[in-house]
Amino acid sequence: MVSIEDIAWTEKYRPSKIDEIIGQDAIAQRLKAFVKSKSFPNMIFAGPAGVGKTTSALAMAKELYGEDINVAFQELNASVTPETPILIRKNGKIERTTFQDIADEHFKDDKSKYAYPEGLEVLSINPDTFKVRFANVANISKHKVDRVLRIRFEGGTVRTSLNHSLVIMNEKGELKEIKASELRKNDMVLSFKALIEGADIELDVSSLAPNRIMEMDGNLGGLLNPKVKTVLSKITVDEKLAWLFGSYAAEGVTGFRNNTSGICVFTYGYPKEMPVVERASKIITGMGFDVHLHTIVSGSSQRESGVQLTVASTQLARFFRARFYNTNAASKTAHSKRIPSFIFDAPLSLREEFLKGYMGDAAGRWADYVRYCSVSPDLLTDVVWLAKISGMESSGFETEARLIWEKESSFYSISELLPMAPIVKELERIKPKLNWRYLLRHQIYWKKSDRISKKSLRDVIQKIEREGGKSKYLGKLNKLLNSDIYAARVKKIDIQDYSGYVYDVSVPGSEMFWGGTCPILLHNSDARGIDVIRGKVKEFARTLPLTSGLVKIVFLDEADALTPEAQHALRRTMERYSATTRFVFSANYASKIIEPIQSRCVVLRFKPLNEEEVKKYIRRIEKGEGLEIDEKAVEALVYVSEGDLRKLTNVLQSAAVLGPKITEREIYDIASRARPKEVTAMLKYALEGDFQKARHELDTLTLNYGMSGEDVLLQCYREALNLPVGDHLKLSLVKAIGEYNFRIVEGANERIQLEAMLANLALLEKK
Repeated sequence: MVSIEDIAWTEKYRPSKIDEIIGQDAIAQRLKAFVKSKSFPNMIFAGPAGVGKTTSALAMAKELYGEDINVAFQELNASVTPETPILIRKNGKIERTTFQDIADEHFKDDKSKYAYPEGLEVLSINPDTFKVRFANVANISKHKVDRVLRIRFEGGTVRTSLNHSLVIMNEKGELKEIKASELRKNDMVLSFKALIEGADIELDVSSLAPNRIMEMDGNLGGLLNPKVKTVLSKITVDEKLAWLFGSYAAEGVTGFRNNTSGICVFTYGYPKEMPVVERASKIITGMGFDVHLHTIVSGSSQRESGVQLTVASTQLARFFRARFYNTNAASKTAHSKRIPSFIFDAPLSLREEFLKGYMGDAAGRWADYVRYCSVSPDLLTDVVWLAKISGMESSGFETEARLIWEKESSFYSISELLPMAPIVKELERIKPKLNWRYLLRHQIYWKKSDRISKKSLRDVIQKIEREGGKSKYLGKLNKLLNSDIYAARVKKIDIQDYSGYVYDVSVPGSEMFWGGTCPILLHNSDARGIDVIRGKVKEFARTLPLTSGLVKIVFLDEADALTPEAQHALRRTMERYSATTRFVFSANYASKIIEPIQSRCVVLRFKPLNEEEVKKYIRRIEKGEGLEIDEKAVEALVYVSEGDLRKLTNVLQSAAVLGPKITEREIYDIASRARPKEVTAMLKYALEGDFQKARHELDTLTLNYGMSGEDVLLQCYREALNLPVGDHLKLSLVKAIGEYNFRIVEGANERIQLEAMLANLALLEKK
């Protein structure tokens, strides 16, 4: 894990001038000519990853626009990691979920990049009023990345791709997106505290009822089961039941015998929690169920330390089992508990009663400061989000969730704090003679101050209205004062290796949504859907350039992942706004861009970097960071990077965390790659018919290096043509690698397929 406070080396050593671009001399000369003439066409930068496509676009833009680059150059890409918590409303029902759960439901195969759900809304914000609201989701997108940022802020965490954007407030009091990789410690992100109304809850539980007719010798008899005294068809949730459900979240478990006879057990402290026991007993008996109590003893002292409340009801046990646990969990234990979704839909009073009932796993005092503890991370995240939409300040940590009420003595409360800069800017315009600086002296001049409380802002506004009447500038201040948002400070940012999909949602009209273990405002950063092309790109392209004599640039990274619909919409945008905007597409495969766009662009093909160019870059970082990289380590870096300088830089920075001396072994370990000779040895053993030795080498690759099946096959392919065997055998080897790679990609068991390939190669030699 690398701290971004030291700056990611991919950015630190990224060339800032065209002359510094490595290994693309012909393209660099052409870009310099474009800059000199201040005239250039639409372009496609085509080539493999990490060879300078994005760098070239940025370098050209910097030389063209200088300080105006932020208003003349727009770069688009995406997204957040699958475990990111969000709040959705599906067909009118609120649910706290994750991107992974949404993806599992809506993506039908691994090849799809977009899904178009119906009836799905995500918790977003009204950009005009700064009020939290649900907004329609147009699509869900996904793509793969190899690095993410883990952003820790006051109250929670979120993991995003480096290109994903978060939302901050600028000096004008406007919501502005900022790329995650540009975020720094002590910057301010936005969270919220809001009142989202719910509706009365009535639950149909008839399907959970046990058989009331006794089973006789495997067949249903005609006698009523005397053990089934109460069967419910519906449960109407009131404040008493909401409290009981919260108590179950803290204290309850269920058990079944033969998956038919179920019980619910609540465990409380004795004798301190006897009033709680009595309250729970009264509610349960009011539902028509019998309650049994018995005390439990602890330790050798045999002291009575607890009391268990047991309800012998299969229906109630099934209800708790179905509603109060993660549906994806293998077992329904304390580690997989959740707040049931219907509580998020409930009226505010019921949500509050649920959280009060859950106080059995908490310390503190209601309406002051409460700390909930749990071994279930999902349950703690649920608490944070439930409190947020119920008008309570909350924050999440690894083993606890905290609720804080705003009081004069609440030093840790931040939900009433707004960014200082836009407020001061507006106050300076309102009435210079009013000594508002004196009223805010403690917050303005305190050395750590960059936030102001809503209470202080309210006092100043009232002072202005009393002394000078209403000002035309008060509207923006009142908007901030009455908003749902507040400012949370960024505590730490780490770069992490990652291999998998990241996700995004498109929210037309807002392009923002709340996400994280404690919700912060995230921007819809995906640039490959038709909604973004019709909205964000078109809006940017249509405005006149601020820099005299220059057009603006829209840079679309991973343009070959644009949907066909988005590409056709983009073609029309290119035609319509050719006088103000140029488009630069970056793509690994230019052939995946539709012909009408290709015909409107100059295609610049970036070549893979050769060994000498890569080594020159390695020595540059070695000198800049004071490293000692031995020659074998340099060769290893060249091998694992495959000409991709971004991959090389990330591997080298991760290796340097342990010390300045970099060895070959560290490079292969970090890159999850094997030495070429180890892969060659495995293939040679197989081709010689020695399956056992080949299998032993495979164990080394998968266990010692942690290589996936696809990684093993890719390295086998790289080494296949260097083997000292005849051409016919090499052809058979390449054919086998392709066959087994296809099987693994289609979902077959990796280990079985790899061993099957080795067996196939061994049989080839015998034939």
